Amino acid sequence: MNIDLSDSESGIIDSKNVFGGSDNSVDCGVGLFCSSREVLSGVGVVIGNELISGFTFKLSIVIDGKFPAAAAGQFIMIRLFDNIGLLLGRPLAIYRVRRGDVAFGGNDVVEVIYFVVGRLTGRFSELVVGSRVYFWGPLGRGFDVGFNGHTILVAGGVGYTPFLMLAECLRGVGKVTLLYGARSADRLAPLKDFADLGVDVRIATDDGSVGFCGVVTKLLPDVYENGESARVLCCGPAAMLKAAFNVANDLGLPCVVSLETPMSCGLGLCYGCVVKVKDENDPNGWSYKRTCVEGPAFDAYKLVNFQTAD
Repeated sequence: MNIDLSDSESGIIDSKNVFGGSDNSVDCGVGLFCSSREVLSGVGVVIGNELISGFTFKLSIVIDGKFPAAAAGQFIMIRLFDNIGLLLGRPLAIYRVRRGDVAFGGNDVVEVIYFVVGRLTGRFSELVVGSRVYFWGPLGRGFDVGFNGHTILVAGGVGYTPFLMLAECLRGVGKVTLLYGARSADRLAPLKDFADLGVDVRIATDDGSVGFCGVVTKLLPDVYENGESARVLCCGPAAMLKAAFNVANDLGLPCVVSLETPMSCGLGLCYGCVVKVKDENDPNGWSYKRTCVEGPAFDAYKLVNFQTAD
């Protein structure tokens, strides 16, 4: 396929200079990082915008050259190229990076998943092959992949998106189970990519049209074997994250949640996405942390609003 990348000049932002402090890259032990120092900004070209279920789309953009090393759980900011009436970008978890795609001149392709809920995502759904978008990423701090026990993934809606790269990284290293919940069968995402990696996929729907009838967090105790080395990673609606944490807490398991906090810049400059995190060095016992920099993956036991009763 011939794609014109002539207007797709991009450049590297040094996150040490943007975020402050030292290099925040963390070697997680199996070739990926919890966060990337390099942030690429530029213009990408849409090569696919596929409706995959309900109001959910998979958007694929090709960039001119190489996308920086991205960790499982990091995200990318995408903004409309015409910028008419919608000035801000939208944070979208990175689903997959196809390195050196020969079909597109050896350039890298970044895939993201989004659900149409408002004006901006509605405009995203109208993008066609050849459309241009602004992007900057990878951003944020992702998941630790240096774990060889049982990783239990809990996802709702499009919350499975940041887990594919993690499953790829853990393939052959440890057991991975994906618990995925949706309202009904027509809202279910295709999960073949996970099954192909050997992930044990369990499905729950609110109406019982597919899989377990009820909320997905009800499946958590069933997949955990008492005494095994395990952890729980979650991404999805806020109520689901809190419920999953409560179950993990009851089971005595570590729990990390990936927050879907609204963001404006994605670079930590505007402080519009802060959350309260326990901080023993602060007189209040907590301090504000930026979801786009210190997150989006947080230790659920340190999130202040997760420690209060519903």
